[in-house]
Amino acid sequence: MPYDEPNRGQVHFSPRAGWMNDPNGLLHYRGMYHFYFQHAPDSLVWDTMHWGHATSPDLVHWTQQPNALVPGTHPGDLWSGGGVVDLGNTSGLKDGPEDPIVVFSGTQGVRMFYSLDGGSTFTPYDDGRIIAQPNGRESRDPKVVRHAPTSQWAMVVWSDADGNGVDFFVSPDLKTWERTSRYVADWFFECPDFTPMELDGETVWGLRDARGAYVVGDFDGRTFRTSWTEPQTITRNPGAAGGDYYAAQSFENLPDGRVVTMAWQGRNKGSVWTGNASFPVQQRLVGTPDGPRILSEPVDELRSLRTSTSTWETPTVAQGTTSIGSGRTFELEATLDLSASAAETFTLRLRGHHDLTYDVRAQQLDGYDVPVAPDGTLTLRLLVDRGQLAIFSGLAYVCRNVDFDSEAAGDELELVTDGPLRVRSLALHQLASSWVRP
Repeated sequence: MPYDEPNRGQVHFSPRAGWMNDPNGLLHYRGMYHFYFQHAPDSLVWDTMHWGHATSPDLVHWTQQPNALVPGTHPGDLWSGGGVVDLGNTSGLKDGPEDPIVVFSGTQGVRMFYSLDGGSTFTPYDDGRIIAQPNGRESRDPKVVRHAPTSQWAMVVWSDADGNGVDFFVSPDLKTWERTSRYVADWFFECPDFTPMELDGETVWGLRDARGAYVVGDFDGRTFRTSWTEPQTITRNPGAAGGDYYAAQSFENLPDGRVVTMAWQGRNKGSVWTGNASFPVQQRLVGTPDGPRILSEPVDELRSLRTSTSTWETPTVAQGTTSIGSGRTFELEATLDLSASAAETFTLRLRGHHDLTYDVRAQQLDGYDVPVAPDGTLTLRLLVDRGQLAIFSGLAYVCRNVDFDSEAAGDELELVTDGPLRVRSLALHQLASSWVRP
């Protein structure tokens, strides 16, 4: 099947056909990235959930594989969950040359499935019995991570017991789980992600929910503690399920220790598919005067898609409208010296009709807070695709669905400014399609 329908992203994963939502069980195994996701293969709306499956050698070129978990074959509600690689065979399930890949799913109780063929097919553990039972009327979305200091596995599961929050479980072998503690927060709703991150040489833990709201704290292998009373958000545009950014999950077992996440973007669709995944971003903790914050950047593998680069050589852009190139799928990097500029606003006009306007005094881009650096410079990095737009600027990350191809307005990229604008650097990178065509 060709992947060149109007508004299907060329560097963003979407299913060959059918509906997709949350990422599930993201992991790396023997040189291959595995991206499992909520999938209704025969519907354009949310329906009976399968676990779809795609693989990539480099996080950018994806090949969709047969579904990994299928209703009827695999018991329980096959809703969102997580996965790990059992490199030490703590489960005792290894039977052959492959390490067990173990995934977890289920509502109102967690079920376990394991693969002995590198993540292609899965067997229900113990006939699909529930191996961990959170408190509350509703529970779902187990995420599992290795806690190295105690040589144990930790699981976090959302539930509605005594209000929104997550239950923590611990296990030596992925099969037997002890409930150890609970973190309660009104803001915390479904799809938890739990990730060790480095800050100033120390390991701290980030706990986030489906909307990308997060807190940072300590985890001793049994209990998570944080001094934060209010969360921060990963993106400048947090929203509900089916919006521009939801249910991000981090990859497990990455060989280089990076924290890499992908989210569900629900507002992109075509004649045969609905939904896409956000472009993978690397996330790290940085110190700020207000405390630790998560910084997001596109993974470096994006550079492998660049086919050509054009640069802007004129240091000052005059008032008015100036063409700075064209393209359908591209990356734009710009550093602007606002301290040496007279402009009060400037606009990047993408694909001939979509405007991103920066208000210099308010330090806002399209209504989102995007502050300049202390020296008066503003750095912008845009990833523009047929149905997607990602904006990166310091700590600011905006992840959106934009139907660029719904208006045949051309591919022109323009800079519109109400006064002279000083440009330190500007580069436009054209990007090749990342699709691996069968």
